[in-house]
Amino acid sequence: MAARQSEIVQTGFGQVEVHRWGPGGRPLVLLHAAATGPKAYAPLAERLAEAGWQCLVPALHGYGNSRVPGAATAVEAHAAIAIWLAEVSGARALVGHSMGGLAGLLAAPSVALDRLVLFEPILFDALDPEADADLIAAEAEMAAEMQRHLADGRDEDAVRVFVEVWNDTPWADLPEAARARLTAQAAGVVADTQATGGVTIAPEIWTAAPPTTLIHGDRSPEIARRMVAGAMRHLPRAAVTPLSGVGHMGPLMRTGPVAEAILAALP
Repeated sequence: MAARQSEIVQTGFGQVEVHRWGPGGRPLVLLHAAATGPKAYAPLAERLAEAGWQCLVPALHGYGNSRVPGAATAVEAHAAIAIWLAEVSGARALVGHSMGGLAGLLAAPSVALDRLVLFEPILFDALDPEADADLIAAEAEMAAEMQRHLADGRDEDAVRVFVEVWNDTPWADLPEAARARLTAQAAGVVADTQATGGVTIAPEIWTAAPPTTLIHGDRSPEIARRMVAGAMRHLPRAAVTPLSGVGHMGPLMRTGPVAEAILAALP
């Protein structure tokens, strides 16, 4: 088992908490999803480290001890952390999950990457406004419901709505400790949900992306699979890897097949 090391780094743009597995391998940046954090990715990071990678998992803005006070939006702050870590580590490959996939795509043109691996990135701009209109409307209503619950002081209901859409494990079946942790993060989860929904991806970001592998599961929400299909139309050098029996939280819940798919995609 690869040992985890962690540190808090003061940068020129803010403070970043970084977790590291496999300190002797080739550097690989791994960006986490909303409502999670670096420690949740320990099983996946250990698998990647055992395969010879130095897996670097930063806490994105607002998570752990990471804060980027000057960023215009949370998503820009997440991308700034990704750019910084790839640059200082010399990483030539980046893996992003969900919100972390969006941040990774936005960061990619600013760093010298050989490969980008995105597990169900949150890419509303990849959806077809007409063909995917019902899915877009349903997601907007979910975000609005989360905001209403948060405004009314019902933090648990705010994250419950999010989890029951994006996690293939029902809220009631999550361990009590996990429900408590998620509830404590309610404000951040709501903010990230709103921020990711408002991102427009410039054409030059799509075209500048390095060779990219998009991974998706067959148990994920339809909107996640549609985002992957849309991204395939925009990315000039992309391949897709479907996984059977895997949901949107596959990097945490089905670490084995996800790790295999990531390793197969890396150079």
